[in-house]
This record gives sequence, structure tokens and C-alpha cells, in this order.
Amino acid sequence: MNQELIRQFLFWSIWLVIPLLVDIIEGLRSGLIVLIGYFKKTKEEIDFYPQVTLLVPVYNSEKTIESCLKSIASQNYPIKNLQVILINNGLRDNAYEVFCEFQGKNPKLRLWWVDSSQGKAKALNKGLYMSEGKYVINIDSDGVLDKNAILKIVEKFENNPDINAMTGVILIDKGLIEKTERRFLRLIQRCELFEYSEAFLVGRGFQSEKNRMFTLAGAFSCFRKDIVLKTQLYNNETLGEDTHMTSQIREFLKGKIALCEEAFFYLDPIENIDKLYIQRQRWQRGQIEVSSLFKDIAKKNNRGFENVLKYTMVKDHTLVFPRLIWVFAMVYLAFLDYPLELIVGANIIMYLAYVLNSFIYFYVSRLYLKNQIDVEKYMKRHCYIVLLLPLYRFMGFLMRVAGIINSAKRYAVWNTRTFSDERSIVMKRLRKRLYLYYRAKEWVNNE
Repeated sequence: MNQELIRQFLFWSIWLVIPLLVDIIEGLRSGLIVLIGYFKKTKEEIDFYPQVTLLVPVYNSEKTIESCLKSIASQNYPIKNLQVILINNGLRDNAYEVFCEFQGKNPKLRLWWVDSSQGKAKALNKGLYMSEGKYVINIDSDGVLDKNAILKIVEKFENNPDINAMTGVILIDKGLIEKTERRFLRLIQRCELFEYSEAFLVGRGFQSEKNRMFTLAGAFSCFRKDIVLKTQLYNNETLGEDTHMTSQIREFLKGKIALCEEAFFYLDPIENIDKLYIQRQRWQRGQIEVSSLFKDIAKKNNRGFENVLKYTMVKDHTLVFPRLIWVFAMVYLAFLDYPLELIVGANIIMYLAYVLNSFIYFYVSRLYLKNQIDVEKYMKRHCYIVLLLPLYRFMGFLMRVAGIINSAKRYAVWNTRTFSDERSIVMKRLRKRLYLYYRAKEWVNNE
């Protein structure tokens, strides 16, 4: 009896150690550190407003470019000290006409339109060479800046000369979520909002506190111009150009990268599951590519960056397949005559542990959202989403697994196969391989 008890204990310990140590305990630690950092935070103000350049890559942005530019023009920052460069990255709509109309209505805002159709990385590099500001901010054209975003970025740079680059907080526009007609998609978008809130305000907040930032957010990143021009600029050979830039600053320049937790940028919610599938695969592939490019350099220089690289790769890649095995092993255990209540009970306990983790993240995030009153109230009203986040993350986890597999099979492109495409291909292959089965079935039915 004792031997059987020990065997069972060891078995379940092995299966539970990955989610417990990597996700639950590490998540609680991150939340606690960010919470302590919130109460340690001091107010930062400036009386000098340096020049700031904003780079906005434009690609089929006719529907979003006007609201993006309006958010820049409405900043609580001297408009005369802003330079805005829009880089056309393969225009196929009427975005330029929208730009011209906006420029005519806002003569005080310095606006430039530059053509570049060789990818996002080269478009940003072209903008960097044209930038005049002390600080450079990159934002995507399908989002809007909070009115205090630029001011908060500059305040943190001016009061922390050791910080070389920053990422702002990216959230999903709640107003656009509510305009979504399909209920299931609206639910996914709410999960996306909660996910972004946790990922930036807690996840990157923890990385910022420990100086372990692995990637700047491509949709909203900020640099000291003199620092970014010392790098090799953006790399066009990887889908993770933002991660590559982060790695350059950390590895080549020994720079410090932080989160500006008071600067907010609101993105459009995901349009459908296919878009989400492509996005997560692109993120996963970019991370793998950059890690591969820098692993030998990090090991050779033997600095702190190597630890960041190792930790990220182990957590996000090496442990992916053991996690996948753990999930499907639950089904296998049922065939080994394990008590069903034991299997179900273990999964319920694990699920509740993840919910507890998300609840702590939710609480910490709300503290940092106190100046974003509408968003904080919206998330509070839909706090039930915390109960769904483990399922949402599991869906994202499977998409990342597909990204790892596809990265080994296909050349990198910005838009990969969608979920619908992948499903169609799988079904065709199944039908082809089960051809004899279907023929036999037809024969039996005909008889």
C-alpha cells in the first residue's frame, strides 16, 4: 500500500511540476513584485519638453489612419515639438487621401508622408534616418494613443537616464469590442483585452523591474534616438523585428529596457479566429528566429542577456511539448483505469489554480488602470472573463505549438496559412489517407 501511494505521488508530481512551477508559482511571484513596485512608484514631472518623432508604418490603413492621427494631434504635449512620419509600406487603398485631408485640417502638426514598399523593418529604418526628435516612438496605424501617452514616455526618459528604450502599455479598444455583433467573437475580444492587460501591466512590468525585457512591443515602442542609431537598426530577415531590436540594445549596447506603465495605446480587437491564429504564429516564429540569431553571441559574451534568452526559450519553447503531453495524458489515464473522479478532480484543481493566478493579475492590473477610468470600469463589469482566461490561453498555446511546427517546415512570411486553411488541408489529407475506408463505407451503404 505504501509503495503504491509513493508511486502515485511521484507520478502526479512529475505531471504537475511543469504547470505548478513555471506558471502558477512564477505567476504569483510576478504579481507580487509588480504590486510592490506600484506602491514604490514616485511621481515624475518635467518642465522641459524635447522634440519627439513618431513613426507610423502605413499598410492598407484607410479606415484607421484618421483616428490614429487625431490621437497624436490631441496629445497633452506641445504640438510644435512633435514630428510625425508616416511610412507607406505598400499602399493599396485611399489612406494617402485621408492623410492629405487630415494634414489640411491640422496645419500646426508637422506631418510627413514617405514611400517605402520593402517591408515594415525597412520602412521603420527609413523613418529613423529622417527623425529629428530626441526620442523616437513607433506606433501602428490601427490604434490610438491615450492623450497623456507621449508626456508619460518623455517624463520617464527624462527622469531615468539609464533607460535606453521602453514599451508602452497596449490594450484593446473596448468601444470597438462592443461594436462586434457576433457574441462568441466579442467574448474572444474581451479575453484579448484581459490578456493584454496582464501581459503588459504584470508580465512586462515584472520583466521591467528585473531588467529582463525580452521584446519591445512592435505596436508601441520608444527609444532614445542616439541609442537606436548605434544599433544595426531593424532586421528585415525576421518576423520578429521588434524582438531583434530589443536584443540588439540589450546585447550590443548593454542597454536597459523598461515598461512605461502610464503610457497607453489602444489597438483594434482581433477580427476573427483566423487573424488570431496568424498573429500568434507570427509572434512565435519571430521569437524562435531571434533567439537562434543571438544564442551564440549571448553565450560567447556570457552576460545577463544569456539568462534572459535561456529563460524565455525554456519557458516558451522547450516546455511546450511536455505541456502538450500532459494535456493528452489525461485521456490516456482514463484507459489505464484511473478513477475518473481523480482525473477530473486534478484538472479542476489545476484550472482553479490558473484562475487564481489570473485573478491576482486582474487585481494588480486594475491598480495601474486607475487613470484609465473607462477601461477599469469595463474590465470590472466583465470580471467573469477571468474564469475563461485559462481556456483562452490554452487555445493560444495550441496556436503557438502550430507556429513551432510550421516554423520548421515553411519559409517565414508575414501572413501564414489561416486556421481555416490548416483545417481544410488536414481534412483533405485525412480523406485521402482514409480513401479505402470511405470506399468500403459507400459499398456497405449501397448494399
